[in-house]
Amino acid sequence: MLYQKEIDDSVLIQFIILYTLSKVDDAVPYNELLNLVLDNCNINYNDFQVALDNLAKTNHINAFLEGAHNQKYSITQKGMNAGDFFTSNIPIYIREPIDASIKELFKEQRRKNAVQSNISPVRKDEYSADCLLLDDDNTQLMNLSLYAGSRDEAERMARFFREHSDIIYEKILTAFNESKQ
Repeated sequence: MLYQKEIDDSVLIQFIILYTLSKVDDAVPYNELLNLVLDNCNINYNDFQVALDNLAKTNHINAFLEGAHNQKYSITQKGMNAGDFFTSNIPIYIREPIDASIKELFKEQRRKNAVQSNISPVRKDEYSADCLLLDDDNTQLMNLSLYAGSRDEAERMARFFREHSDIIYEKILTAFNESKQ
């Protein structure tokens, strides 16, 4: 729910922008940043733009073009330090809707990255399949490294894990729970 009182404190607006950029996984296109902040806070567009420009000028954020017309923003280490220090000054009723919007915006991207598998050399002509499963918050659920022998077998295992990670995870949990009995 949008906080109804207009936020016109330029410092608080800058903290809100820094907070928002510190919570995203990657650089954010201008339109998405605008939506994340203005859809969740009652901030005047001009005040938002002045705060954004000021943060870029003071090197708290990076502003760069990706392609011909895609302006993106990311937080710098200086901005991360300032944002961490002042996060408590942003009321929870402003932070929570921003967090929820960020989670929803990047949910599909996180799901695509939730299942990962790689092939690693063990010795000459010997390989392993390294499998990783994450949840929606990028918390590691499972990290599994399997000796496969040949590269073909490692590729088959990695592909099988990507296609059936839910079944593999469930069977591993079941195996550990059966051992308790």
